[in-house]
Amino acid sequence: MPTIEDYIDQIKDLAIIPPVLVSVLSLPDDTDLSFGKLENMVQSDQVLVARMLKLANSPFYSRGNRVTGIRQVITRLGFRTVRSMVAIALADSIFMQGNYRKFRDEIWTHSIATGVAANYLAHDYGMKQYEDFALVAGLLLDLGKVVLNSLDRKKYIEVLTEWLQEGQTRPVEDIEEKLFGVRSEVIAVEAARIWQLPPAVLEILEERPRGIQEQKDLSRLLNLADLLVRKLGFGKIQPHHEEELNQYAEFYGVDLSEEYLEGKRKQIESDGLYQFCMSL
Repeated sequence: MPTIEDYIDQIKDLAIIPPVLVSVLSLPDDTDLSFGKLENMVQSDQVLVARMLKLANSPFYSRGNRVTGIRQVITRLGFRTVRSMVAIALADSIFMQGNYRKFRDEIWTHSIATGVAANYLAHDYGMKQYEDFALVAGLLLDLGKVVLNSLDRKKYIEVLTEWLQEGQTRPVEDIEEKLFGVRSEVIAVEAARIWQLPPAVLEILEERPRGIQEQKDLSRLLNLADLLVRKLGFGKIQPHHEEELNQYAEFYGVDLSEEYLEGKRKQIESDGLYQFCMSL
């Protein structure tokens, strides 16, 4: 069975993360310089331009005034929103790896819902500084699964098949370790280092498997979002997820009532960026 060193060598040859995505994630907050760089990044990709114009002119954002250029789009939607949209549109290619549509659809939907939920939760808990980045970071929580699926699609299908046959009664990471010799959460950290993702992303991935008290604010918030959207049906939820969700709910003082859960579901599904992602 391959060692972690063997997987690291293979990761170096993978072309999963578009280099421009790293550049977008690394852009500083709204400044004249970053505004211009973002505009140039968008204008260099005509497909991306079309997507941005489509969203900016949608009923959710347009307010009846049509825009025709990227500078107008950034002005209307805001620098942070457009940066998130660009990152999401670029990240879409990550989930096409392995040519396994069912894997792509489930992981993509779960990741987008996690990011959108994390954005709202950051607002709910007065963490305004995390709102924008939480949305994008939610996309990368499942990076390790994407990498393993890319390294050996056949074997990862075996992982999912065994997990489903067992009725999803144990963590899928346990089966990854059995068949690959490594868990996806470990692979995610190594991949983030190799591809030089921003330090904040690396920190989140490193803290993901730790206990709730050992995590920093943003990591804790993203894990809550991950578990919450599973509960809402965006991805699979297992018994250990239910237990963890209750711990996070107690930490944040969340009442997991039907009313609360339904409100969060509607909030996610009606979100403009979520709808944008589902149209990609």
